[in-house]
Formats: sequence, structure tokens, C-alpha cells
Amino acid sequence: MSLQDQAAFLSNIHPFQVLTSSQMDKCIKHMDIAYYPKDSVLISPEKISNHFFIIIKGSVYEYSTDNLVVMDYHQEDSFDSNSLIYGKCNNIFKVHEELICYEIEKNTFLKLIEENQQFKDYFLKDLVNKLQTLKHKEYTSELSSFMIAKVDDTLIHEACIVDENTPLIDAIQQSMEYKTSTIIVKKDNGEYGIITDSLLKVKVLLEGRDLTIPVKDIAIFPLLTVHNDDYLFEALTVLIKKSIKRIGVTNNKGEMIGILEQIDVLSHFANHTYVVDSKIKKAKNISDLKAASMDLLNIIKSLQVKGVKVNHISNLIGQLNTKVYQKLYKLVLPIEIQKDACFIVMGSEGRNEQIIKTDQDNALVVKDGIDVEQYRPYMNTIIEHLIDFGYPRCEGNIMVSNPFWCKTVSAYKNETARWIEAPDMQNYMDLAIFFDSFAVAGDKDLLINLKDDLFNKLHDKDVFMAYFAKATLTFDTPNTIANFMTKTHNIDIKKAAVFPIVQGIRSLALREKIRETTTVKRIKILEEKKVLEKSKAAELIEAFDVVNTLRLKAQLDDIQDGKEINNEIDTHSLGKIERDLLKDSFKIVNEFKKFINYTFRIDKIS
Repeated sequence: MSLQDQAAFLSNIHPFQVLTSSQMDKCIKHMDIAYYPKDSVLISPEKISNHFFIIIKGSVYEYSTDNLVVMDYHQEDSFDSNSLIYGKCNNIFKVHEELICYEIEKNTFLKLIEENQQFKDYFLKDLVNKLQTLKHKEYTSELSSFMIAKVDDTLIHEACIVDENTPLIDAIQQSMEYKTSTIIVKKDNGEYGIITDSLLKVKVLLEGRDLTIPVKDIAIFPLLTVHNDDYLFEALTVLIKKSIKRIGVTNNKGEMIGILEQIDVLSHFANHTYVVDSKIKKAKNISDLKAASMDLLNIIKSLQVKGVKVNHISNLIGQLNTKVYQKLYKLVLPIEIQKDACFIVMGSEGRNEQIIKTDQDNALVVKDGIDVEQYRPYMNTIIEHLIDFGYPRCEGNIMVSNPFWCKTVSAYKNETARWIEAPDMQNYMDLAIFFDSFAVAGDKDLLINLKDDLFNKLHDKDVFMAYFAKATLTFDTPNTIANFMTKTHNIDIKKAAVFPIVQGIRSLALREKIRETTTVKRIKILEEKKVLEKSKAAELIEAFDVVNTLRLKAQLDDIQDGKEINNEIDTHSLGKIERDLLKDSFKIVNEFKKFINYTFRIDKIS
């Protein structure tokens, strides 16, 4: 292989493409091609190599001290920087298939690390940062303002801030000097409120109030805020969720620095998310609502192509789906019975993690003393409409049209008691689905009541929790490329990676009585509670993002090809970086399974 070919080969290996021309020349000058037969031990605790390896052909397995495969390396993979940097190695690297590789001298490798900061950062970063680096490289061509723009990157209007006791007439005069229609009111305790033109019309003009009243008498508290270093897309999600036109912007000190207007966010993103949101709000009949709901897929495709993180997409789509449910509830049910029940979504919808419409899990909680039978015809109608909107029927019949999922508060309390006291696989599943429930319409206090009751029942139920958490281990997660690059090409990414993270985190959240339903937010709360170490929490969030991104990409490809949507990804269609991301994510999932097994003492139960 010529020097030019060697340079071209290395340029495709991350992070060698960050080397300068002279650094690349130095690397090639001190690099040789080597051959090793099967079963050759390259590195071990007793044998620290003097070379950095890059595979041209063949494979190498990395074994733990108890002879378990923890990682495998194939064409264009490299190893082992740690043994060169730290001078020690806890594992064994053995040739699995006849190996042809490049060997870079240790001194040369270490010099490159000292000379090139990007090169150094990659090898000295932890697994989370490596994942983030690889993702950035993989999707660089797709990055857009959607993914990387911060609130600071758009127009922040200077805030007109007045004290809570300021006379309204003086505040209006001050706002005119700022050339703004928004007045920010600051209380003595540091809390902020807001006065808008529309509020002035309603609270002052129509009510005939005197302009000398203090601004605190009409201001709305608290003012919702975002941080100036937050992603702009997160601000967009808040604006949609709360149906508001402006939001406050604070700095690191919690000080108000300005106002972010809906129209400025719209101009930055120039997408039709707000058009859909507006269609849902204005829908006067089922036909209008269906038309708005059918537009969601176009939003998903647009955001995915532009490189938006899957967590942000699911957040946004979740908010829009919630509004569809809310409007449908109001359109179908007579107004006099709406307040005596609570319509809930469960499972992935309850966790705000369903992006593509793959199924529906929903239920109705009816206030005690109210006749449930009067709701059943309306619930059947709601399900018929949802199916027509493109939400597939749940194969397990976990839908509000099923009498099992449409009953009173007391009936649900009896049900949760049965799930706990007479546990079996179906009861565990029902409890898991119900625990992820999220109220979307009606009286939300009814669901809060049920969650309180559930938490009380689980006090000192360690054995039950062990069986509940055991489901985390139900499906195998590959730990080597050889295991998931199968002849069938396909792997069910939900079973292999998504479900273990969801169920493991759900088990911890249930034990800790955490009300939050979203997996990523549950992870962050568990970190705050010291249940998860910071590094483990960060790893899980990154791995969860990787596997869900690959799943969404595969599902959109299926839709494009007119195929039935499922949770399988074609492993042979993955590029090298995607393969590396998946491999590292599987490693994180397997480590998490061990953590769950230990935490709940699952090996102690039958």
C-alpha cells in the first residue's frame, strides 16, 4: 500500500482525520504492517504492547479477567490507547480471526496526542464524550440551526422591568420608551411576572380600572423562562406546550435579560410546527382535527432530516399529540361530564417517547360515585377516531374502549392491589404500563390520587420490586459485533436496548416514588437522588439517544419504502460510525443490566 493509500486509509479512521499534514506524515513514517495468527495475545495485564493497533483485516476480541468478551474489533477499528497512555491494561486482547493491521509506535502515538488537542481529547475522554464525538461526526452533514442553535443565537428583546409597586401608568410610559408591548414585573422576592397588551385590554379597559393601580394587581405570575444557554428548540417546545407567545430569558445568575418572542423563534426555524399547533387549536370538528393530526408525520420527517435530537422530536410530537387528545376529548364528550373523568395515555405515549404512531395505550379514570356506563359509548367513539387519525389499534387491547381500562378511581385501586398481591407476568405488564400514565384531559387530580395510592401500597415490597425489575433482563443484548451482525441482518432494537433502559429506569423510579414519566427526566432525577452515579446517568442518556435515533431512522425508511413499521434495524446497512455507536451503546446497556440485577437482588429470587 502506497503512502498516499495509507494516508487515505487513516483519514477515514476517527480521529486521525484531525491530524495536520505533517502529523499524518510522521504517523505513517512510524507505522508498519503486521500479521498475527488466530489466538495470538496482543495485549494483557502481563504484556503491555508498544504499539497502537488499527485493523486492516480480521478481528480481535477483548476479554475480561473472567474470560467474558467485553468488546470486539473489526476492520478500521483501533485499540488500545489506554494501555499506551497509562502503561497498564486490565483486559486481554486476543486475535479472533487472522489479523493484518497497522502498528503505530508508542512514542509516535504519544507525541501526536501532545501535539494535537483534538486528537488528545478523543482518547482521553470518557465513553459518554466519545459517543457524543462520534455522533457529531456521523451527523455533521445533517446539523442545522434546529440542533445546535441556542437561545442566545436568536433575537432577544430588551426587557422593560418594573418593580411590583410601580403605578401602571408609569410602567406603560416606560414600556413605550423601550418600544415594547410587554412589561416585566419583578416582586421583592425575585419572582417575575408579565403584563401584555391583551392583558391590559381585559384587566384594565374592559374592567374600567384606574391607571394608578400597582402593576402587581394585574400581572400574571410566574413568568415562564428559559436560560440564555438553552437550546432554542427547547424554548420552542415550551412555547408549544404552554400555548404562549413569549417567554422570559435569564442568565446564569437567574437575572432577567430579555424576552424571546414566538415570532422570532418561528422565523429562525421556518417550519410549520406552529401551523399544525394552530390547526389543532382551531379545529371545530373531527374532520379538522384529523387533518391537523395527519400533518405530524411531515414534521417528524423534517426534523429528523435536519438532525434534531430524537429526544427533542419526541418532546415536541408528544406535546402536539397531547393537544390532539385534549381537543378530541372536548369534541366527543358532552361538556357536563368532561370534568368528572380523566383521560390518560400510557406506555410510550405516557412517557412522551412515541414519535411514529405505532400503537395506542389509553384509559379513562372516572370519579367515584359517577356512572361509568355513560362514558363507554363516547370512549368507543374516541378510539374509532384515533384509528382513523392513524393511531393503530393496540394489539393487547389496552385502550379506553376496553371496559378493563375504563372504570372508577376505587375500581382502579382494587386493580393495583391485585397486581401487587397476585403478581404474574400480565400484572407486571399492566402495572408498568399504568405507572407510565400521563393525564391529558379532564380532572388530572384523579390520576394523582391513584399514583399516591400506588406508592403507598408498594411500601416495603422489596420482593415484588425484584420481580418487577426482573423484566429488565428479559431480552438479550448483544455484546459483540459478531452477535448483532447476523445473517438475518436485522435486530429488534427495542428488545435489545430500548426496553432494558426503559424498564430498568422505570423500576428505579417506581421504587423511589418518582412521578415523572419520561425516561430521560427520570434518569436525571435518579442522578439527583444519588441512585445513579453521574457518569452512569450520562451514559444511559447517550445510549438511549443512539438506539432511539437508529430506530426512528429505520422506521422512517420503512414508511418511505411502504413497509410495515417495526422496531428492527438492518445491521448491514449501518455505516462504521453507526456500528461503533451501537456497539458502545450495547456495552452501556449490558452494564446497566448488571446494575439492576445487583440493586434489586434479582439473582436471589426464582
